[in-house]
Amino acid sequence: MGSYPSEHVEKFLTLALKCCNDEPDNRPKMAEVVRELENIWNVMPESDTRRAESITSVSDSSKAMSTPSSSSAIRTPFVSGDVSGSDLVSGVIPSIKPR
Repeated sequence: MGSYPSEHVEKFLTLALKCCNDEPDNRPKMAEVVRELENIWNVMPESDTRRAESITSVSDSSKAMSTPSSSSAIRTPFVSGDVSGSDLVSGVIPSIKPR
């Protein structure tokens, strides 16, 4: 998977721990999680994000082969269907269908 700068790993782990809070009301909202993940993604060194995009593209391609409704327009691996998308960094508004 490669090595990542410690400050990015710390931000990611801090977010993960917030999501594991025993009290649901103390957990971050999904929009906050998406925003923070996108912020972490955007400050990653160029070579790390390109490698992850490549992995995501391969993953998206295999999903597209198995499910015809998959969208290849989504370029970020972090999406949420419970927000309008206007306050997200990427500006991508995904269409999410139930499994």
